[in-house]
Amino acid sequence: MSEHAPPTAATGDPVTLETGLEAFRSSPEFHGPVEDLDGHDCNDHFAQIYERPAEKFEAAIPFVRHGLDQGERIAYVVDQSTEPEVRTTLQDAGIDVEAALDSGALTFYTVDETYLRDGSFDPDEMIQFYADATAEATEDFEALRLVAEMSWIEADDTTVEQLMKYESKINDLFDTEDVLAICQYDRDLFTPEVINNIVRTHPHLIYDGAACHNFYYTPPEELFGDDDLARENERMLWTLRERTEAKTALQQRDRFLEDLYTITASQDRSFEEKLHALFDLGCEQFDIDFGFLNRVDPADDHLEIEYASGDHEHYKVGGKLPLSDTYCQAAVDIKAAASITEPVAEGYDDLPVYEEFGVEGYLGTYIPVDGGSDRTLAFVPADDTETVSVSEKDRMYLELIGQWVGYELNRRQRERCLRKCYEITSNPDSSFEEKLEQLLDVGREQFGVEMAGLNHLPSWDGPFRLEKGIGFDVDPDEELWTDPGVGCFCRQTIEQDEPVAMADVSGTDWAEDTIHQEFGLTSYLGTRVMSGAAPYGTLWFGSANSRDRPFSEAERTFIELMGQWVSYELEHREHKQDQQELYRITADRDLSTDEKIAELLELGCERFDLPVGMLTRKREEAFEITKMRGSHPDLDEGTLTPPLTDNYCRRVVNTGSTVTVADAGEAGWDGDALYHEFGLDCYAGVQLTVGDEAYGTICFTDLSPRDVEFTEAGETFLELMGQCVSYELERNHREAQLEQKTDRLESFASMLAHELRNPTMIGQMYCHELPEDAAPEAVGYITESFDRIEDMIDVLLLLTRGREAVDECAPVGPADVAREAWETVETLDATLDVDLDRTIRIDETYVRHLFRNLLENAVEHGGSDVTVTVGDLDDGFYVADDGVGIPPDDRDTVFDEGYTTAADNGGTGLGLAFVQKLAEVYDWDVTVTESEAGGARFEFRNVT
Repeated sequence: MSEHAPPTAATGDPVTLETGLEAFRSSPEFHGPVEDLDGHDCNDHFAQIYERPAEKFEAAIPFVRHGLDQGERIAYVVDQSTEPEVRTTLQDAGIDVEAALDSGALTFYTVDETYLRDGSFDPDEMIQFYADATAEATEDFEALRLVAEMSWIEADDTTVEQLMKYESKINDLFDTEDVLAICQYDRDLFTPEVINNIVRTHPHLIYDGAACHNFYYTPPEELFGDDDLARENERMLWTLRERTEAKTALQQRDRFLEDLYTITASQDRSFEEKLHALFDLGCEQFDIDFGFLNRVDPADDHLEIEYASGDHEHYKVGGKLPLSDTYCQAAVDIKAAASITEPVAEGYDDLPVYEEFGVEGYLGTYIPVDGGSDRTLAFVPADDTETVSVSEKDRMYLELIGQWVGYELNRRQRERCLRKCYEITSNPDSSFEEKLEQLLDVGREQFGVEMAGLNHLPSWDGPFRLEKGIGFDVDPDEELWTDPGVGCFCRQTIEQDEPVAMADVSGTDWAEDTIHQEFGLTSYLGTRVMSGAAPYGTLWFGSANSRDRPFSEAERTFIELMGQWVSYELEHREHKQDQQELYRITADRDLSTDEKIAELLELGCERFDLPVGMLTRKREEAFEITKMRGSHPDLDEGTLTPPLTDNYCRRVVNTGSTVTVADAGEAGWDGDALYHEFGLDCYAGVQLTVGDEAYGTICFTDLSPRDVEFTEAGETFLELMGQCVSYELERNHREAQLEQKTDRLESFASMLAHELRNPTMIGQMYCHELPEDAAPEAVGYITESFDRIEDMIDVLLLLTRGREAVDECAPVGPADVAREAWETVETLDATLDVDLDRTIRIDETYVRHLFRNLLENAVEHGGSDVTVTVGDLDDGFYVADDGVGIPPDDRDTVFDEGYTTAADNGGTGLGLAFVQKLAEVYDWDVTVTESEAGGARFEFRNVT
């Protein structure tokens, strides 16, 4: 039901015919056109001629509703209709009839109570009745609004002349009192003569759903005067002239609009060509000689002529004048179209353009341009023109031309700024900070302000930190924190999806805010920027000065585009930082697998702003939480999901892809076991694999829905994290397998060494008993072989058992051990030079093996005449030769087990591996370098 103004809700505006037209325009029931008055407002009296009963209600319903809404009293005279029928119709249209009746705002009358209350129609008495009713109504209501059904005339003895005289007199009453009326006539009830007279006596008609000025209206003095025919002829002739003038004006307007459209819609003309065509159109339309487009700067009192339609004696393209010395100041002052037709009378005779240039008139309009110089579009006469005539129609046409020029200038300016932004943002050589500073400069120019910045909000209820600011006095080395109040500046911006704009804080709550008080920020335009799914802060532009016009939709759109780019870059930067952090964690050799997973869970919780992170292991029928970050009332490490149920983790493993949901209930996942039993309202998880098998998931969740959806970048981060965790799990798995295999091999090697030692010792003992005289060479080979087997046993034990294989240490002189080892080497012509004087605690047997391996290696690779030196170092010793040396690329691999260059001569590749292993057992540092003679040099340091 519609609610209507009570009797005391006075609006103070007099009721007029326009009030009735407004009722028809605003109503869905009245479907036809409603003609503007255009100076034809004769009185406040409509005559409705209808052919269908429904037509009268199409006018009556909006008429009554509008009157009630305006606080007026409605008098409804029923005749053909019954009161119950009218009540029902009004009620069905949403009008609260009972309330209107109770308040006295609606009253029903019958014909017998009004027009025929004394049994017959008396025009004077009826006029008095309406006069009294109007006076009574306006005591408590704004006006009287009347709907009268006039079908009673057909059955009464009232003559046509009586009715017409009554209608003429009632028009006078309606013209002077606060009363508005519709008299409704059923066309089928009356003769054509009566209908003709009804039409002639009513200046405003409603017919077939249209409300219009009556072209055939005849004033009473003509209708009933002595010289009515002559008066009617005069009126008809003047009407014909008015119609001709109106039609001609309409044709001229249509031609102008057609020409304007043809010029501006052309795809083949440049802006400059279109502008000159518009100059020609304007000069022809306004009958003025020259057109100009000027750049204007009111603050600097500056005008520069940008384009001209012709060669004016005083106005040249590129010419500059003080704005206040020109007529354009008038258009700039009112920010609209201005005309000057009599410079002297209008007070412009002291301007140089009049005194010096003799310009006798002006028609121009102001054109605001966002982010650029404002303009004026001006037309002036030639010097020899004496007068300029400007009509309202000319001003309208000028504004239409100016609107297109303004639209085009703003479009070109936006495109220039967008190109600049694209060039800045697409430059691969610029950092984010450099791009941001350049964007802020572009925005300052576009919005015409001097200050700009990017603010970060680390904590939702906390202050903002200025991440980057330009245009105001702030030390770049100092952090600036600001705390605007609720609903002000960046605080309002961070909470809004749309940009926030304030052209002037004066008279608003913003004027009392700390941002305005401390920094003088008076005009402001800002937009929220995001980092992934979370609000990051605000991108804003402002000035200490107020703007003379609000920020436009185009400016709001432009800052939105800038904000989207900054949001993208922030997310990209954060994504890059996350990747670096992922790499740092996974590459840290000092962290165990469990420690890495703990840090990765913490990183994921921070990235998604979710409190709980979990690593789950897929079991036969359920998922087990093996690692957990954060807390949950019912979930912890070791918890199993409900067996054989659908849940988020099973969905991840079944699909093998990332699964995210910001609001599980809203997404229809309320049947999920983790949602239903544990209240996990949002979830982001990815599958973990070990080898080719699904291991489980790493996931992040919360008991509350997420405000925003997970982004594509967020899902990419989750996939990378899944890969990192899978790598760690697989590496850990491989290391465990390798450790088991190594343990088995070491156990076997140790067993083999022990099993070989006894036979070797027996063989060595019997070798000493062999008769050397019988076969001395064979005995030598056998003895050497058993000795070599013994050496290999020692090597195997050391390589497999490490320190456990070393017997108790004793003080030994390594120089003597080196000489003893030299005696066991087939040296040929090689020589040994020992210059070492120190004693160390070692197992002599193993150190002898160390020297023998190094000495054999030197003789084998250095040649038969090689010289080997065992020398002293400050904290150890070295073994060097003057042979061919070891290439730099091989120095890191010579200690690897199996590395040998003498495989054809029985080399096992265990000798230098033994050397390194023994050095590790004693905590020595061993390195390979080049000797002074260019050969190989093995240095042992940290020897105690």
